[in-house]
Amino acid sequence: MHALEGVVLVDFGQYLAGPFGPMVIGDLGADVIKVEPLTGDGMRFVNQAFFGCQRGKRDIALNLKSDRGREIALQLVARANIVHHNMTAGVAKRLGIAYEHCKAVNPDIVYCNTWAYGLEGPLAHFGGLDPLYQAAAGLEFDSGPVHAGNKPMYYRFGMTDTANAMLSVVGCLAALYHQRRTGEGQELWTSLLDGAAMFASDAMLVDGEPQERPQLDADQTGFDACYRLYQTNDGWLQIAAVKHEQWVGLCNALRLPELVDDDRFATAAARHDHRQQLEALLVPVFAKATAIVWSRILDDHGVPNEYARDTKAGEYQLFDADNERLGLVAEYVQPKIGRMRQFGSLIDFSETPGRVRSAPPMVGEHTREILSWLGYADDDMQALKDEGVVYWPDENYAWTV
Repeated sequence: MHALEGVVLVDFGQYLAGPFGPMVIGDLGADVIKVEPLTGDGMRFVNQAFFGCQRGKRDIALNLKSDRGREIALQLVARANIVHHNMTAGVAKRLGIAYEHCKAVNPDIVYCNTWAYGLEGPLAHFGGLDPLYQAAAGLEFDSGPVHAGNKPMYYRFGMTDTANAMLSVVGCLAALYHQRRTGEGQELWTSLLDGAAMFASDAMLVDGEPQERPQLDADQTGFDACYRLYQTNDGWLQIAAVKHEQWVGLCNALRLPELVDDDRFATAAARHDHRQQLEALLVPVFAKATAIVWSRILDDHGVPNEYARDTKAGEYQLFDADNERLGLVAEYVQPKIGRMRQFGSLIDFSETPGRVRSAPPMVGEHTREILSWLGYADDDMQALKDEGVVYWPDENYAWTV
């Protein structure tokens, strides 16, 4: 048994903020049915981003703007436990799949929308994209960092999208628990702005005054001399020597034992106050050897460290033996591009393990299978395809578990 065995989720979302949450729920064992337009999800033109939030789903291509398509969509909802999407205000209602429509066919339904700004307020009717909320929450200002004289910096693609999506996973599971306990369904929502706020959760005012927070340096290497990136002669190494014994280990590893009792660096506060002086001593030492050599030496001296790796190359995440043993790597065959590897299970259970079911689906890959599950005969399916209500590819792709 998987943790969410028997749970059915209908995913009407597109792009990233909508589909990522259902994928995570699917990895926990739920049957996730992706409903997308006949022409495909709008994110399909960006392969890597699309593949990163779609694996493990069954896919039906459906024209929701047609009466027959809407009828099929609501038949799916009637069999589901959760409905999930990221449509802007008014779109689901125009399509006939808003909360009131879904509740009419399934009173117990858990219905989640991952908005841009939120359900209410003057900006509720706007859509939006990830960098807008990085900006709104101050993340781009801090990443610059502007306080050190730099320009604001767009941190990375999809950060608030995935944070929003993970909040929606928590919300859906909490609502599902409530449903199982009371028999009541409900509507819930998260937003990209909520996801951005999570990353800025250390910001705080006391009596109207902002409280001091760790601040990046102008070079964007870190917060302190012992909590930052250092450039070696073949790359970068992150260290996090936050305890006194780790500071002692760092000095011994770099063959600078005299620094341990130096009054300028004897305490964490002193090292913070004399950061530039300390970095001036450490930077040239790290530059004398490779990242892997320093990492092994620091390991031997009990100093936490890690390489700053290139995720684009995928060398560490997807071909690391330890990650494979931990289940952090998944491998499967995708019909169009062949064998592919992606990140694997994100949560581990002792009794109800997750399930990375299959590769990201093709447009309409499981349309016939899903229609058959709903009770449609072969002739009815073909008529629906001829009428432009549904689509499936001519190739006969098998559903792999």
